[in-house]
Amino acid sequence: MAEYSIRDIARMAGVSVGTVSRILNNADNVSDEIRRRTLDVIRQVNYQAGRRGRRPVHTFERVPERNGRKIRTIAMLSPGMSSAWKGNELWTTFLSGIERACGERGARLAIYMADMNPDEIVREISQSADGVLIKTNQVMPDYTEELISRLPCVGFGALPTPGAYPQVVLDNHAGGAIAVRELLQMGHRRIAFLNHEAQNGIFIARSNGYIEVMKSEGLFRNEYLLELQLAEYHSITAPETVPPDLSGALGRLMALPEPPTAVVVGNDWGAFGLLRACRARGMRVPEDLSIIGMDDSGNLPTLVTPTLASVAMPFDQVAYFASCTLCDLMEGVGTHQRNVSSIVQIAGELKKRDSIRPESV
Repeated sequence: MAEYSIRDIARMAGVSVGTVSRILNNADNVSDEIRRRTLDVIRQVNYQAGRRGRRPVHTFERVPERNGRKIRTIAMLSPGMSSAWKGNELWTTFLSGIERACGERGARLAIYMADMNPDEIVREISQSADGVLIKTNQVMPDYTEELISRLPCVGFGALPTPGAYPQVVLDNHAGGAIAVRELLQMGHRRIAFLNHEAQNGIFIARSNGYIEVMKSEGLFRNEYLLELQLAEYHSITAPETVPPDLSGALGRLMALPEPPTAVVVGNDWGAFGLLRACRARGMRVPEDLSIIGMDDSGNLPTLVTPTLASVAMPFDQVAYFASCTLCDLMEGVGTHQRNVSSIVQIAGELKKRDSIRPESV
């Protein structure tokens, strides 16, 4: 049976090993939100503390590569991303987690992108794959349902989607909460959240985390939640090349009677657009406005000026744990079941950089 160590639980919950240990021992010095998040992970993976509170990490039977037995093939399907994403750092981060799991579990990987013919995808995967990793997207094509009915499937990505199959995804709600808590600790009280794609489920979940914390502190104000409406939701199958123009959004925030001293943005790409808008307006970051992005994928947050503080979302861990879960399904072990919905969410952690500073009193 698939087993997880206390370190696995800590990584998946986005907390320290010591925090997991305190929660398992019912200690009082843990916040309710962190306790809830960690206990959710413990329940989802059916973790049970063994002697000295430890279990071995992933004690699986490997598939021999020699002796005549078939090497298992995992088909990685990304219906929302075309081949243009293959050079993108977000994509390579996901892929590194999948490849690490495949190496550990003795599996071969085949990749199918959104610009391939759906009929060919279904036929090839059905004939040659032992299981399917599906990169979740806000809008999932119909042919994924056919694959889910035929083969063991596990979803992974930035957000869960409806479907009768296990999924491992980012905890976006926790990400928004992590960002705003950091700003509160730095003395900020007028904190805005900028969602530059109001229909985007990922950004909505992150803004919900922001709203929850701000309301719990009695600091939430409707004018600080800025959501930019698109004419309709559009799935971007190729990576964008230019950050969004957020000069109008910045103008609206700065025109408020009490403008914010800090802004959390839905993702790093939007934060880059806000940095450009501040520069064009003659505003200094972080002296005039602190900015936190979300994702921290690739090197760009460290290359912009000022360097961008960001909640680093665990894309590689999500892909790794999803791949291990799929191997469990193919081997008939573990707590997750084929054609049964289950969701594991993994939280990120804040990377402090030059775009934020304490608010002067």
